Amino acid sequence: MQYTKTVTLDINGSEVEAELSFNYTPEVQGVYDALPEDCFPTEPEEYELIKLVAEDNDCSWMLEYIGDSLIDQLGEDNES
Repeated sequence: MQYTKTVTLDINGSEVEAELSFNYTPEVQGVYDALPEDCFPTEPEEYELIKLVAEDNDCSWMLEYIGDSLIDQLGEDNES
Protein backbone atom coordinates (compact mmCIF):
# COMPACT_ATOMS: atom_id res chain seq x y z
CA MET A 1 0.00 0.00 0.00
CA GLN A 2 1.33 3.46 -0.86
CA TYR A 3 1.76 6.12 1.84
CA THR A 4 3.05 9.69 2.01
CA LYS A 5 4.72 11.11 5.12
CA THR A 6 6.62 14.24 6.02
CA VAL A 7 10.25 13.54 6.88
CA THR A 8 13.07 15.80 8.04
CA LEU A 9 16.25 16.15 6.03
CA ASP A 10 19.46 17.59 7.48
CA ILE A 11 21.08 19.59 4.70
CA ASN A 12 24.27 21.43 5.65
CA GLY A 13 23.09 21.77 9.24
CA SER A 14 19.61 23.03 8.30
CA GLU A 15 16.47 20.96 8.78
CA VAL A 16 14.25 20.76 5.70
CA GLU A 17 10.80 19.17 5.63
CA ALA A 18 10.12 16.88 2.66
CA GLU A 19 7.26 14.67 1.49
CA LEU A 20 8.23 11.01 1.04
CA SER A 21 6.05 8.59 -0.94
CA PHE A 22 6.65 4.92 -0.25
CA ASN A 23 5.14 1.46 -0.26
CA TYR A 24 5.05 -0.42 3.03
CA THR A 25 4.57 -4.13 3.64
CA PRO A 26 4.28 -5.05 7.34
CA GLU A 27 6.12 -7.97 8.90
CA VAL A 28 4.42 -11.35 8.48
CA GLN A 29 5.01 -13.63 11.46
CA GLY A 30 6.28 -17.07 10.54
CA VAL A 31 4.65 -20.31 11.55
CA TYR A 32 6.96 -22.90 13.07
CA ASP A 33 4.68 -25.07 15.20
CA ALA A 34 2.42 -26.63 12.56
CA LEU A 35 2.81 -29.53 10.16
CA PRO A 36 5.97 -29.09 8.08
CA GLU A 37 4.02 -28.34 4.91
CA ASP A 38 2.16 -25.51 6.73
CA CYS A 39 5.27 -23.84 8.21
CA PHE A 40 6.97 -20.77 6.77
CA PRO A 41 9.61 -18.28 7.97
CA THR A 42 8.98 -14.75 9.20
CA GLU A 43 9.01 -12.18 6.41
CA PRO A 44 10.45 -8.84 7.59
CA GLU A 45 8.73 -5.51 7.04
CA GLU A 46 9.67 -3.84 3.78
CA TYR A 47 9.82 -0.23 2.62
CA GLU A 48 10.03 0.74 -1.05
CA LEU A 49 10.88 4.43 -1.37
CA ILE A 50 9.23 5.95 -4.42
CA LYS A 51 9.49 9.74 -4.43
CA LEU A 52 11.00 12.54 -2.33
CA VAL A 53 9.84 16.15 -2.77
CA ALA A 54 11.43 19.03 -0.84
CA GLU A 55 10.29 22.63 -1.33
CA ASP A 56 8.43 21.71 -4.55
CA ASN A 57 11.56 20.08 -6.02
CA ASP A 58 11.72 16.41 -6.96
CA CYS A 59 14.67 15.07 -4.95
CA SER A 60 14.09 11.40 -5.72
CA TRP A 61 17.67 11.10 -6.98
CA MET A 62 18.74 11.42 -3.32
CA LEU A 63 16.90 8.24 -2.27
CA GLU A 64 19.84 6.08 -3.32
CA TYR A 65 22.10 7.97 -0.91
CA ILE A 66 19.85 8.71 2.09
CA GLY A 67 17.28 5.94 1.81
CA ASP A 68 18.49 4.06 4.91
CA SER A 69 18.22 7.21 7.03
CA LEU A 70 14.68 7.85 5.78
CA ILE A 71 13.65 4.26 6.50
CA ASP A 72 15.01 4.70 10.04
CA GLN A 73 12.79 7.78 10.43
CA LEU A 74 9.77 5.85 9.16
CA GLY A 75 10.51 2.98 11.55
CA GLU A 76 10.75 5.38 14.50
CA ASP A 77 7.39 6.89 13.54
CA ASN A 78 5.80 3.43 13.51
CA GLU A 79 7.17 2.62 17.00
CA SER A 80 5.66 5.71 18.62
